[in-house]
Order: sequence, then structure tokens, then C-alpha cells
Amino acid sequence: ARMKRKSEIVRELVSGGRIKEALRIAKGFRRGITKEQQNKMSMAYECIMYPDFYKSLGHDIGSEIEAGTAVLLHFYGSK
Repeated sequence: ARMKRKSEIVRELVSGGRIKEALRIAKGFRRGITKEQQNKMSMAYECIMYPDFYKSLGHDIGSEIEAGTAVLLHFYGSK
């Protein structure tokens, strides 16, 4: 059996509602994703992992997570 592509794994995680795990992988993707989109996914992941730290830096945790999740769903949500 062939190995699953990372994008397929991300799709499965997204469909299972496992956004944090999906972001952890997807934030490293480059192909077809702008630097800005990549940054949004990275920031969303960081805010999930370290909300107090990013809140102390003045980030709106909820909207950062929402923005990164929107990018994730745009690419890997069910079509």
C-alpha cells in the first residue's frame, strides 16, 4: 500500500474535527499556498498551543485561530 500524502492526512484530520493536528502539519506546506496564508495557519496553531503567551503580546486569540482555520478549511475542508 502506498503511503498517504500529507495533504490526504490533513484532509482526514479536518473532516474529523482535529484542527490542531491538521494545522500542525499544514502550516509547513508551501505549494499553492501564499506566505500570508501559511503565516495565518502558523499563528492559529501557535495560539492554540500557547494562548496565554500570544494574548500577552496583544493578539486576539479567537480571531487568529479563526483566520488560520479558515485558510485550512479553504484548502482542506470537504468540497
